[in-house]
Amino acid sequence: MGETEKKELDELTLEELREKARLLSEVTGRDEDDILTDLLDDGVLNNSNKTESKDLVEQLKEAAELISTVQNISKDVSKNTVLNGGENSTEVTVETTLEGDIVDRAIESVHRKVKNIKKIAIILIPIFLLLTGGTLQNMGVFTNEEQQITEYGACMNLEAENYDKDASWDDGSCQFEIPPCDTDWRYDDYSTSKLESSIYIRSSFFDANECDYEFEGHFIIVLFMNGSSHDGDYINTGTFRNEIQIQSDFLDLEEGEYYWDLEFHTLECEDGTCEHGDEFTSPHKPIFIIEAEVILGCMDETANNYNEAATQDDDSCEYDPEIIEGCTNSTALNYNENATVDNDSCEYPPPRCEIVLFQMAIQYNNNTSWVQYDLDCGTEPNDQDGFNVSVQFWMSENNTSVNHTTGFHYIQGYVADIQELCLENLTAGKYDFHWIAVWTDDDGEQKLLEVNWLDIEITG
Repeated sequence: MGETEKKELDELTLEELREKARLLSEVTGRDEDDILTDLLDDGVLNNSNKTESKDLVEQLKEAAELISTVQNISKDVSKNTVLNGGENSTEVTVETTLEGDIVDRAIESVHRKVKNIKKIAIILIPIFLLLTGGTLQNMGVFTNEEQQITEYGACMNLEAENYDKDASWDDGSCQFEIPPCDTDWRYDDYSTSKLESSIYIRSSFFDANECDYEFEGHFIIVLFMNGSSHDGDYINTGTFRNEIQIQSDFLDLEEGEYYWDLEFHTLECEDGTCEHGDEFTSPHKPIFIIEAEVILGCMDETANNYNEAATQDDDSCEYDPEIIEGCTNSTALNYNENATVDNDSCEYPPPRCEIVLFQMAIQYNNNTSWVQYDLDCGTEPNDQDGFNVSVQFWMSENNTSVNHTTGFHYIQGYVADIQELCLENLTAGKYDFHWIAVWTDDDGEQKLLEVNWLDIEITG
């Protein structure tokens, strides 16, 4: 590798080489780390980092694969938005032939239709080096050590006044000629008379063309009653642009017919002297009728607080609550959530039965003991819900448990269902045997039944 190439390679940061290796990996299919090692070796993607030699057949195979890869570069690069810097496409046309020098004729035309051509050229240099075996000088990118590609950002919009054809990327600085804007000032009226004795003037004064023209002045509102001037308001706006909201309230008005005039007078000041400029008059002249004194109250004769003197209903009417009879107990089977009066119609599920021990028997021999029991829910046949019952059978010696077993049952109704628990592998001795049944009732309290047999001798 020549000194000039080495200097150019040294000037590239490792991060730039990594980015080139990643891009080359995408278009060649080679491993990214392998490409990076190859570039660091001599700046050319030529497998120079691999020491093993290859015979002629192997080199011809690689040349054929290279041709296939080069033919696909056009499609791969054109679609690569990272190379193109956005949605633009880079068209790369590659023609190959086996006649003559394969490498020299691998690329005959490269068309780059992107704004940042120099930047794309630098990214594609390793690909060209791969195909031509040339140097950076041969590619025409660097002619000597002092000639380098410089990149900078500027305006790249052809329609802008400050368009820069040599810029590498658009930095958002484009400036355009601002055409003259004709203002179109209008009024919108939102006035109301919520109460018949008051008028609320609400209006917008705005430029429909939004020219961002600066205005300063004042509004004059004149309220007319029965055709004659009755009242007015003066509103100093100060400076504003495009739009301003105007509001004025006229309260406790006499009976009559009202309308108003709304005008805006501009104020133009120069050299410390101010005088009136343009005037704008609102086309809106809404009419409101103010009637006699308004008396608010409930005007529904069926309401408890009916006011016969009221001239305007104020939604204050009060009524006796509607009577709905039914069961008001939420624990009842027929609970009515809409009922306001309980009519003693509530129905409740029957209470659950109590667990009783109908039968109990214990048996034992030399090494086994078993207990048989019959638990019922109630003392006579019924369809009531039962309980989950835990049953334990164990033996103890000197108040210490030495063997035990457990059973679980759902006990419901009054039926003959004998259950059995067994203790095995008993040794000779004298023991106490215990049996207990435990459950939780409807009130959440724990209940139990217990039977004990003391001083039982096992011969073993």
